[in-house]
Amino acid sequence: MTDIPILFSAPMVNAELDDRKTMTRRLAVAERFYRPGAKIPADARAVEGGFVADRPSFWTKVKPGDRLWVREEWRVSKKWDSTKPADLPPRAMSVLFTAGGSIANTAAGWAPDLSYPPAGVTVPWAGRRRASMHMPRWASRLTLIVTAVKIEPLQDISDEDIVAEGAKEAFSQETAAIPGPAAYMAWQEKAFYAWRDLWVSINGQDSWNDNPEVVAISFEVIKANIDAIARAA
Repeated sequence: MTDIPILFSAPMVNAELDDRKTMTRRLAVAERFYRPGAKIPADARAVEGGFVADRPSFWTKVKPGDRLWVREEWRVSKKWDSTKPADLPPRAMSVLFTAGGSIANTAAGWAPDLSYPPAGVTVPWAGRRRASMHMPRWASRLTLIVTAVKIEPLQDISDEDIVAEGAKEAFSQETAAIPGPAAYMAWQEKAFYAWRDLWVSINGQDSWNDNPEVVAISFEVIKANIDAIARAA
């Protein structure tokens, strides 16, 4: 079992909180940068400042049973605005999330509150916005337990996986009971293009057109900090 940080945007966090998202796709191949003077692979190509070569991404190593702790946009109180994330005292303050909700010390321990504050509401004492990539492990409120992993071309996504990816457009009245071929095709087109547009907004149009290999990771959502889960166990 490996613990791995993973970034999600606020809409995708909300999909996980709403039990709509149980799958994510990440590129199976990543560009690795090599500085001049290093041992340069034969298949590397020159770029400004060095060379790059395509190599399997970290996500190809993910296995069922691994735990992913979610990083998302966050804030703490203004009192800490000049303090770097790494220097914040763990679990000594409330953490607010752009997607809505918070995590703080409660009678039950370090636990999330999914209703306070509501999404889009900034409380008066909230400090500056902090990027998801700088979220420390102790501030995370969502843990994803990996249940399955597969590698496939991006555009080969199935209808079931489109639903599992959490696009709101996939959750319509037709999802539970599709009355006929015409309604099914309308649902499929709406949901597929919503998911495609989401991918493009994050990864760019070229990434879609190239139809790259992706790692499709299925997971169970645990609405708790990864270390709080360990302590409870």
